[in-house]
Amino acid sequence: MDCCSDVLTKDNPFIPPKGTRCPVNDIPPELLSLIFEVGAQSIKDGEDEDEEDEEDEAMAVYWNLESGAKDGVDEDGETTKRSRVTRNDGVDEDGLSESSMDSDATFEPMPSFEVLISHVCHHWRVVALNTPSLWTEIDVSPLDSPPFERVQTFLERSKSLPIDIRIDCEPPDDDEEEDSSGSEDSELGQSPHSMTFSDLDNLMSLLVPHISRWGSVEVAVACYKHMFIFLSAVSDPSIAGAPQLEALQLYHHEDAESLTAFAQPDLVQHFKLFGGVAPRLKSVALWGVHVDWCQEWLSCGSNLLDLELAYHTDDVRPSWTQFAAILCGAPKLETLSLCSSGPLGAPHDWCNEGSSGSYGNDYTGVIELHSLTQLVLAFHSPVYVSGLLRRLAFPALKSLTLDLDDGDFTDFAFQLAGPMMSAVPVASRDGEKKRSLLSRLDSIKLSGLSCSDRSIELMYAELGNLKTLNLVMKYLPLMFLQLLYHPCSVSGQRDVCHVCLPSLTTLSTADVPGDQIRELVQKRKEAGVPLKAVYMEENDEVTPHDLQWLKDNVEEFDFFEASDDEFESIVDIEEEHEASESEWEEVDD
Repeated sequence: MDCCSDVLTKDNPFIPPKGTRCPVNDIPPELLSLIFEVGAQSIKDGEDEDEEDEEDEAMAVYWNLESGAKDGVDEDGETTKRSRVTRNDGVDEDGLSESSMDSDATFEPMPSFEVLISHVCHHWRVVALNTPSLWTEIDVSPLDSPPFERVQTFLERSKSLPIDIRIDCEPPDDDEEEDSSGSEDSELGQSPHSMTFSDLDNLMSLLVPHISRWGSVEVAVACYKHMFIFLSAVSDPSIAGAPQLEALQLYHHEDAESLTAFAQPDLVQHFKLFGGVAPRLKSVALWGVHVDWCQEWLSCGSNLLDLELAYHTDDVRPSWTQFAAILCGAPKLETLSLCSSGPLGAPHDWCNEGSSGSYGNDYTGVIELHSLTQLVLAFHSPVYVSGLLRRLAFPALKSLTLDLDDGDFTDFAFQLAGPMMSAVPVASRDGEKKRSLLSRLDSIKLSGLSCSDRSIELMYAELGNLKTLNLVMKYLPLMFLQLLYHPCSVSGQRDVCHVCLPSLTTLSTADVPGDQIRELVQKRKEAGVPLKAVYMEENDEVTPHDLQWLKDNVEEFDFFEASDDEFESIVDIEEEHEASESEWEEVDD
């Protein structure tokens, strides 16, 4: 048995050599702590989730299964369990049960990186537990319940560092609504598989005392009562502020029965969060969640870079004056997303209201957002969205996303192709045409825009600098795709034609079959304006022959999974591709 064991364990990287000291234990604690921090960051960035994970798993399977040297089998063939620090109740100091760490029958989710390394050996555990940055991310699932020992442990181990909090109160996607046995929570329409209201109360009592350390917080709910509990907790008069908070993301994922009236009038209160003080906020997302629109961190967001407002019924939206104050108070704002949300009322009402702006400000004119580079507009009427573009100017805009499928947007398309709005009239030189909003764009995504063929020609004629185009053809006129094959007329000169979008290098499509994409790529290549990168929605039909042709004729071809959010930009895919290229360039250097 000893001879056989020696053969099986020889060169096995998962079993240390006999009679030798493990070299890693000679690493100074300060350096080992730094290694842990780098490892945690790489996991967070997703650098180790693809090839390296597959290689590690394959190697582990080879040595531990094929060779018979399974974890927990000693030299005499008797099963043993790796020692761990546990208490009598079977829960270790990280809040993990024995069953979650030692399951032979089923594959349990992999423990988080910080928990995993803290259970390797005593030396690693001491170093890990004394590295506060490993314990700053607190994730709470709908299945967690009091006393929330894991949350308490992370709060203690993170010491005084800023913490990132994610609270998911939504039931699992495959959860089927069941009649409960009559608890107080279930009577209010709550799923039996989501966090109870009383449990969320208990959780907030643990987190709120550390609100001065909050670096980011994300809350997702399906029942607004959960969000109401959170909002109430962070609006307590005793809270002086959230001085380190940089990201606030609140999501209420529930289908609204009405677009005009909030479904639960007893929960309609507009809260003043964090005492109105959160000076470092950079990112704010409010999906179906309303707040006091006049509080300081919104109306004076001097550090605000990203603002997303979505799915607000008319009665809880900000007034035009409040909305304008938010935009004017955020001079660094780079991204604005308005999805079925925005200022209350119709555009013709905004001018009268703007003349009585707060603090003596006049919001009757055009508001110029000098730093804004990305704009998302979704689920608005033609009149509303046209009114927005008459009141807002975006001189630095580079990326535009439109998901507008309810009505005829021909006039809006002409507006996009026409002279760009500005706060101060700009005189053009003799014979020089004023630039349109489209003429400055690098990227555009169209998920819905019903308009005339002529307006589409004018739009494309203005997109001479466009490099990235994303088309969801299910809700678009065919002309948006067809013009990419054929020349289009120059604006104002119907008899003069040129290739549409001459600077286009990246195309992403949904609801377009592979043979059409192949023809498009071929024709643009023949016209001298070839595409470099093509992305297709994974459910679109493409033959193996066309797939291989596309891979051979563009520098980058891939499939992507359609997002639940129709207005999500292709920019994320582009950034991943660019990051991959830069990584190889660094290796080559």
